[in-house]
Amino acid sequence: MLSATVVGVANRSRGLLRGPDIPVRDPRFWIIQLLVFATFGSHLLLESVQLLKDESELYLLSASVFLIPVVYAGLVFGLRGAFPTAIWALLLSIPEISYHRWATKVGILIQFVIITAIGAIVAMRVDRERAAARTTDQANERLSRLNATASAVAESLDLNHVLSGTLRASLNPDKSQVVWIRTLRGPGMPGLTLIQSSKGDPPAQLDQIQEHLTEAACLTGRDQRDDPAGVAVHTAVTALMIEEKTVGAIGVSQPVDGIQPVEVAALGAIANQLGVALNNIRNHASTREALSELSKAKENLETYIKLATEAQEEERKRLSRELHDDILQSLVVAKAQIDLVNASNLPDDAHARLAGIQEVLAASVKDVRRYCRDLRPSLLDDLGLIDAIEWLVGDLTSRTSMTVDIQVKGPWRRLNGRDELMIFRVVQEALRNVERHADATRALVGLDFGEESLAVSVADNGKGLPSAGLTGGHQSETALGLRGLSERAKLLKGSLSVKSQRGQGTQILLLVPLAQDHQ
Repeated sequence: MLSATVVGVANRSRGLLRGPDIPVRDPRFWIIQLLVFATFGSHLLLESVQLLKDESELYLLSASVFLIPVVYAGLVFGLRGAFPTAIWALLLSIPEISYHRWATKVGILIQFVIITAIGAIVAMRVDRERAAARTTDQANERLSRLNATASAVAESLDLNHVLSGTLRASLNPDKSQVVWIRTLRGPGMPGLTLIQSSKGDPPAQLDQIQEHLTEAACLTGRDQRDDPAGVAVHTAVTALMIEEKTVGAIGVSQPVDGIQPVEVAALGAIANQLGVALNNIRNHASTREALSELSKAKENLETYIKLATEAQEEERKRLSRELHDDILQSLVVAKAQIDLVNASNLPDDAHARLAGIQEVLAASVKDVRRYCRDLRPSLLDDLGLIDAIEWLVGDLTSRTSMTVDIQVKGPWRRLNGRDELMIFRVVQEALRNVERHADATRALVGLDFGEESLAVSVADNGKGLPSAGLTGGHQSETALGLRGLSERAKLLKGSLSVKSQRGQGTQILLLVPLAQDHQ
């Protein structure tokens, strides 16, 4: 065993002698060499005073003292310190050894071989421990970099960017590696396999062992490794998991060196980060799809409301025309016939009854005419929005005890027929709410024509709304009316706001953008 150790030391020492690995710049190295020189000087001093002789059993003991600096150099510097120290001690001793008998020379040389072997054993153990510590530190540092890179990649929502970034993060540029990622086809996730290599072009597809281990990881959800014995390339595969469900796998292969546990842990950390990224991408895709469906549903609802509103206005127009052309004309004819009958010679009580019927018919004619104007005011089509709202204000003032005014600011102008009708309906519904629910004594309708928008307001000094605003769970007639106003505002591509305080009245404000065709 001693000879094998000496051979191993000799083989490793050739590298030391060829390279500038000796720690000549470290002061501790030279202190150890001074200790060697002091040991040699002490040996010469003991010989000069005749305390050591060739025949003495203690003669070789002084040479054994060289073991102290050699071992110490091995502990401090490893083999690169122990071997030069042993050579230095031997070189110092060669002139002194040459003066002794052959048997003494052989004994001293054997002593140096033993010292060198012991120092080498200690030094190689130190070198192995330091190499393992350096490997662990490098692996931990790389693992930290991988985690940071993988975390940064995981924040992206682009699948190709995430997969390519993860492959780059998984590669060790200091080794010849091949890494790959496989994703299984599923909701929001395509089935694909991406391969990358650190040296040269990546292979077009996985080899038989890589494919087998990848399929096994995808099926079982467990990490897979090949048998390290007798293989030229070592492979490890880690399953990709999302909520305890396997969605793919990530693997690495490298020749010569086996895959260390720290590297397997790094691969597992990358797999965890990639799983988080894939889950984010899948959730984002689902959310985006749901938002798209919701947007389509919203567009369909807006279209339906628009069509329903237009159909409602057409129905109101038809009813207004039928009331005017049929019912109203019939009432007028009936009233005219009663007038003819009432002019004839009839008893007084019959004249009194006919007069009562005439009053009822006159009131009915008046009401029907008002209903026709409510359903579709001819003023709106003939004269425009301002005159139609003035008629609303005058009608409400004549029928109630409220004082209702209208105020117009800015250079007013005609809008298109659809928008004028929508604005008229908003004012009409707002005044109807004031009449029925506000208990107000005054109301003001304002129209402010600006360069880019029209502000329409309806304010009163009534009791205010039970719950101001357009949202909430209040399902009273007033709240439903406000929701209708809000929908009409959306059809106008405008906005509707409500300000109200208990006992201090309510103001409804409609802002309508004025397009170029309005001006």
